Amino acid sequence: MKKIFMDVSTLLIDNKFKINKKVYNGYQTNHFCVDYKSEKLIKKIKGDYFTINFDYVSLHKKKKFIKKELIKILKLLFKDLKTTKPLIIGLGNSSILCDSLGVKTTNKIMVTNHFTDFLSLPKVALFNPEVIEKTGISSYNLIEMVVKKLKPSLIIIIDSLATNNKEYLNNCIEINNTGIISSRAIKDNKKIDCNTFNIPLIAIGVPLVLEIDKMLYTTPNVAEIIKLTSEIISEALNDLFF
Repeated sequence: MKKIFMDVSTLLIDNKFKINKKVYNGYQTNHFCVDYKSEKLIKKIKGDYFTINFDYVSLHKKKKFIKKELIKILKLLFKDLKTTKPLIIGLGNSSILCDSLGVKTTNKIMVTNHFTDFLSLPKVALFNPEVIEKTGISSYNLIEMVVKKLKPSLIIIIDSLATNNKEYLNNCIEINNTGIISSRAIKDNKKIDCNTFNIPLIAIGVPLVLEIDKMLYTTPNVAEIIKLTSEIISEALNDLFF
């Protein structure tokens, strides 16, 4: 389980860092850009950090609007990137519900990498490396092998997140272009970012677990949250590529 990518409150240090916020009826988006100057000061990697925050009711009633907002953010991150051969990776353990967002999302995404006749379509490939307890191989090593074989133009990683802020639990989608450490508790795994394979990378996650005093907690409706957020993320990616 991974730590949340961005807690907006931690970025408001001495009011020196501006967060671009858009508030809608039932949800809002936040964008924060870390540059070279602020990278060391706030201990965040240089890049763009986005969150789409929503409440439980809006996740149901505003689902289409949240998806449109996610598409807007992804279009911004896709700008100037080659999206002709994306590799979409679903991290996590499919056997543990609150860690299964990645796999449940990729299961809803169309694949075209095996087609040879439709040259105008992006060649989308999917990969679910599972966890080292199931394979005996770290997620990083498996991803490295696939990347070397496929040579994708873009990597998109989808994963469940852990947060220590209960306001974020089940209530946001996070997007960045700075990377992720898969299964952070496992020493053998390494950070995966745009510099790892010299390939642009976008990470998408949803905080589904609350971490307090090294203990992890989830909610009774986590299956419902995963179903809805995986649909939003997969539909957004399908709309963008197809």
